[in-house]
Amino acid sequence: MAVIEINNPSSLKVKLDLGMVDGKTKTRIKSYSYLKHDALLQDVYDVGEAIMTLQEHTVMDIIKQDNTILGA
Repeated sequence: MAVIEINNPSSLKVKLDLGMVDGKTKTRIKSYSYLKHDALLQDVYDVGEAIMTLQEHTVMDIIKQDNTILGA
């Protein structure tokens, strides 16, 4: 049986470094939903970079999370 792939909207996540708390690095992830699943990686990164300039905290990672459903 063939597997069918259904691409759902992806999300852009920006992981922020909030500093040290009790000897551990505290982080927070900001998520931006409904990103086109076929968005070019460079475009997604550029948007993440633009959002970074608006953040008070240091950005650790820019993440594109794909959401794909597999069915039969």
